[in-house]
Amino acid sequence: MLLVLGCQSESDPSAASASPEAGTRLTGPAPAESGQPHLHAGADGTVWLSWVESIGEDRHALRYATLDDTSWTEPRTVARGGDWFVNWADVPSLRPLPSGRLAAHYLQSTGADPLAYAVRIVQTDGAGAWQPAVTPHDDATETEHGFASLLPWSDDRLLAVWLDGRTMAGRDGHGGEMTLRGGVVDSTGSVAQRAVLDARTCECCPTTAVRTGDEALVAYRDRSEDEVRNIQLVRFDGRSWSEPSVLHDDGWQIEGCPVNGPALAARGDRVAAAWYTAPEGVPRVHVAFSTDGGRQFGAPVVVTEGTPTGRVDVVLLDDGRAAVGWLGKADGAAALRVRAVEADGSTGAPVSMAKLPSASRGVGMPRLVRSGPRLYAAWTSPEDGVQAGRLSTESLR
Repeated sequence: MLLVLGCQSESDPSAASASPEAGTRLTGPAPAESGQPHLHAGADGTVWLSWVESIGEDRHALRYATLDDTSWTEPRTVARGGDWFVNWADVPSLRPLPSGRLAAHYLQSTGADPLAYAVRIVQTDGAGAWQPAVTPHDDATETEHGFASLLPWSDDRLLAVWLDGRTMAGRDGHGGEMTLRGGVVDSTGSVAQRAVLDARTCECCPTTAVRTGDEALVAYRDRSEDEVRNIQLVRFDGRSWSEPSVLHDDGWQIEGCPVNGPALAARGDRVAAAWYTAPEGVPRVHVAFSTDGGRQFGAPVVVTEGTPTGRVDVVLLDDGRAAVGWLGKADGAAALRVRAVEADGSTGAPVSMAKLPSASRGVGMPRLVRSGPRLYAAWTSPEDGVQAGRLSTESLR
């Protein structure tokens, strides 16, 4: 299922002049036995960092902390268990809800097959105690269920979307189709409005979801009958889901999952979408803009070419630019790169937010968020666990 792309140097003409590391490292709250970081920036500016931590032989815990300028709170535990599915690409998450409650998800093994696992969603009650976990999918197949995205929804509910491999049951993981499904979880854990959003998708690329007004916009990597794997979009208005639509026809035909999902950022009706693609063997990171809540996007802008890995993220800045993050190279070494892009296609110089030991799977899926005038990033060091850094948005001029 996994495709490894060969490393190439980036073709950004300004790459050689960029600082080797413009970001500031932060002393993080996670130990060396940690990975799978996830970041969220709250409306009040609070930065939330969650991670998976090894707590003993074959046991793990989902933990989190919040950031006050440069100091992290003491880590707290969401859940722990001895039968979790822990993988560099399928990352658990934590989201604060508008009511003050918290929601999170992790992954639990459900069978002997290494890819048999379920999405488990937990929420706090009004007193802050974590309630029992619930499973948003209603099948009992020992197949893959993961790459979930959680989104706060109306009436103190939670919208969840995930990749669902139930149709692969009994076929040794090599038959059937990976699907994209969704559901709405209320504050008691009851799941309603379950739906199939797409009946054939890429098997292991992360999903992403944002609010645009009263609707949700979800992006994911599709899989056509002739193995073209474009980024697709679906919308949810609270009652029904739209038919999938193509964000842009990249024409990337590939017989294998690239483990590179899209990223969305939204502010009102303004949306930025970033993604990795490699048609004709030329790796690229693209970004495209929408001013109508994601119904239509402009032509994609090439953020970088020749990037070896991708694993993108994107945030919107106050001035309307998009800051796009990706795993790439600077001065011949692996780096977490960031570049600001205008809607008209003009770009700032690429900046290296952090130097990395490599762009291997051990670095995981770096995350990027914005809080006020700063960008915050989190990634995994194979030796030191979850790392964090920040960068002034002024550095992206």
